[in-house]
Amino acid sequence: MNRVAYIDTTLRDLATYPWGSSIDANDLAVAAGVLAETGAQAIEVMDPRGARAALELRTESPWDRIRAVVRHAGRTPVGIVVHGTMLWHDRLVGPDVIRQFVLSASEAGVGRVRALDPLNNAEALDTVASACRDAGMRFVPTLIAGPVPAIEDPRWAREAEALASLPGASALCVSDGGGHLSPSQLALLVATATQRTQLPVEVIVQAPGGLAPILAQAAIAAGARAVYCAAGPVAMTAARPSAETLRVALAGTENALSVDRDGLYAATRIIGGMLTPDRLSLAAADLFGPAVALPPDLEAALVSRLGRLGMSRNLVDVAEEVRLVAGEIGNATLAYPLGDAVVSQAADHIIDGERWREIEPVLASAALGRYGQLRGSVAGEVLARAEAAAPTQMAPVALAAVAADAPRGVSQEDLVLLAQFPESAERLIARRQSLRTEVADEEGAAIDRALLETLIQAVEGSTEAEVSVELGGARVTVRRAAPVAAVAGGTAGPGAESAIDDGLHRITSPMVGTLYRAPSPDADPFVAEGQRVEVGQTLCLIEAMKLFNEITADVAGVVRRICVENAHGVEYGDLLVLIDPS
Repeated sequence: MNRVAYIDTTLRDLATYPWGSSIDANDLAVAAGVLAETGAQAIEVMDPRGARAALELRTESPWDRIRAVVRHAGRTPVGIVVHGTMLWHDRLVGPDVIRQFVLSASEAGVGRVRALDPLNNAEALDTVASACRDAGMRFVPTLIAGPVPAIEDPRWAREAEALASLPGASALCVSDGGGHLSPSQLALLVATATQRTQLPVEVIVQAPGGLAPILAQAAIAAGARAVYCAAGPVAMTAARPSAETLRVALAGTENALSVDRDGLYAATRIIGGMLTPDRLSLAAADLFGPAVALPPDLEAALVSRLGRLGMSRNLVDVAEEVRLVAGEIGNATLAYPLGDAVVSQAADHIIDGERWREIEPVLASAALGRYGQLRGSVAGEVLARAEAAAPTQMAPVALAAVAADAPRGVSQEDLVLLAQFPESAERLIARRQSLRTEVADEEGAAIDRALLETLIQAVEGSTEAEVSVELGGARVTVRRAAPVAAVAGGTAGPGAESAIDDGLHRITSPMVGTLYRAPSPDADPFVAEGQRVEVGQTLCLIEAMKLFNEITADVAGVVRRICVENAHGVEYGDLLVLIDPS
């Protein structure tokens, strides 16, 4: 019997952008505790979208979330996903940032780093690979399957060989995150990678219409040694194979998934309750829609955009245009950040009825080679548009430059966040500083950072003015900052909302984004001041990462004030609408 390893993606899928606003570090810790009993070879907890969700939607450090998982994962290794030269965001960073990032990950308890490049460029992963080897961490490079070129093209084998030759590579991951390949095509790619690299091959599949388990089976039959799965309903929302389904599907074959059935069922029952109803509804709706070869996150954003314009029936047209655009831009894959830009460009073509009238800035930079060597030629029209757009060429961010501008006393792990997410990381640091901490250490006992973060969360999540704890002779007090006064004639800041007792119900922003009061520029606003609304009625939209999120009323009443103008930016916790429930 051939035992196939199971690598769990549940936590990564559970807390991805933009759904991560409802998942806190304690939720992840609870989930990690039950997933550790499933027999998973590793638990992937964080990727670029998850890091963005933590910082932008919850003003939480991704490192603190990782530590919460590590503390509860027991002996199960915890892994993260990074992009070679951008790590968790879309800014190019220098080698010193990459090395410090890997060191911070190791210190946080991460034992496994899976790295990818949107152009499958092995050179872009070299610094990450070397840093992981030096830190004693498991390193897994990723070969991304894209819509082009054809799977029989010899460049796939060359890319696999180059990735497998990176320093310390312990396995090669083959990723088809958009259902681009048929089962036979994926089997061919896995077999080729196994033969040409002599490394164990792991497989990630995300595919529409329930195809993911079928693709996973085909990959296993072709020699894949590990498959990335999620638990129960989380697998459905992420269009992945569920570990339960794959375990049963392999029954009676020469292969078996290494999973603890009872532990898996227990994990499914607990984690299923963490999914929000709207996310489950969206996933269920996708099952009844057309099966298109797009990554689920990008498809959700596209469906939202087309729906606002009354063009939902054009989803298949845009998906076909995506393949054309990816080929014309040098055979790009749909990995972040190129995938978001390719899909947005293709949507523009279908919506406007004209191709390449303008070009997405990310694609312009890619066409000019600023993300690395392209996998094919760029169409002449596209190259002309890119040259005309003349995007600014940014030098990779250097750690020394970030440290020079950072507040005093900022940790190394926060410096690497500042290098990638300058605005969001600044908000995180300001939040910590706003909750003044007094430490009287009579015996020189060290205060655990996780304990401090837990106290901060306790204060923020309660009505208490302060919380104190004494441990090992050290007393820590976390006190709520003084409320921010309302600006005359303007909107009260987030800190002032709880201090105003006027009987009005407050609707606040659950995320960072741009607010829109109407479904389209020419349509009437969803609501107006003085209008009565019912529970569940749409009040506005917030656009984040090109996904439009409906903000609905959770009480019935009369709208007394709309606090944000149309098309203005909002931050997490900003006051949006005041409703009089009386």
